[in-house]
Amino acid sequence: MTKSIILKLVYIFIFISLSINLANSENKIKIELQIENEILTNIDFLNERNYLIALNNNLKDLPKNQLKKISKQSLIREKIKKIELLKFYDFKKADKYSDRVLSDFYKRLNFKTKDEFVSYMIGYNLNIDDIKEKLKIETLWNEMIYNKYINQIKIDEEKIKSKIKTQKKVLKEYNLSEILFQLSADEKILDKYNLILKNIENSGFKNSANIFSISDSSKFGGEIGWVNQNQLNDNLLKEIENLKINQLTKPIQVSSGYLIIKLNNKRKKEKKLDFEKTFKQMVTQEKNRQLNQFSLIYFNKIKQNIFISEK
Repeated sequence: MTKSIILKLVYIFIFISLSINLANSENKIKIELQIENEILTNIDFLNERNYLIALNNNLKDLPKNQLKKISKQSLIREKIKKIELLKFYDFKKADKYSDRVLSDFYKRLNFKTKDEFVSYMIGYNLNIDDIKEKLKIETLWNEMIYNKYINQIKIDEEKIKSKIKTQKKVLKEYNLSEILFQLSADEKILDKYNLILKNIENSGFKNSANIFSISDSSKFGGEIGWVNQNQLNDNLLKEIENLKINQLTKPIQVSSGYLIIKLNNKRKKEKKLDFEKTFKQMVTQEKNRQLNQFSLIYFNKIKQNIFISEK
């Protein structure tokens, strides 16, 4: 018997054992939520909780009721996206990016191989096919948004070229995290900001990103990673460049809400200028920024017409 077959059998055994333990730990399956015609149970909430904890281990320290709220919000976002996507895509035929997307995903989580990632997820009672389904929804959503709005993207190429030409040989780079939030009708910006700050003080930035942020980065604790000064628009750079490590910006108003940026680290890096490569990178960065804004606007629009009922 080959090593790979033995490894797969071990995974199956562990998964069955965990499933039995899970079944025994639950008194009964309870309906928690209805979104259009789809029913979500306490098991769906539990699986989503495990998924979010797998991505951000700090979440396990949160109170159960708060963690359940985060899981609920995450599931609602995912199901609304899927309901909309099913109008345009056949999910059974939408696996063309599956392997590459999964590879990019587990590498972002610092796993070197698929087997390592599968083993880790089994430890949280998660099935790799369910993970693929989640990634498929996000991939198809991004594809749909791109197709809908690419013709509305406006890029000032001359401004980008001018910025590159004045670029210094030594670039500043910033490791950033974000919380992108919106206000409900009865909320005031200062009250919401203070609430988020208090939560950051008590639970940390990553957990607060999971709780408050509407950005896709929220699942990763708001982490953006390293970006250089040319990848930031002038207003954002102005807010960030004077921060000390671990400091936060005040809320920055953007078209999709309000943005709080945390500076995790910074460095200077000498860089040999490749004009064409740098230009393409900056154009792509600006396209993605605008597409993310369109994505949030479109999501909020369709959410208003979705039937959601708590049981």
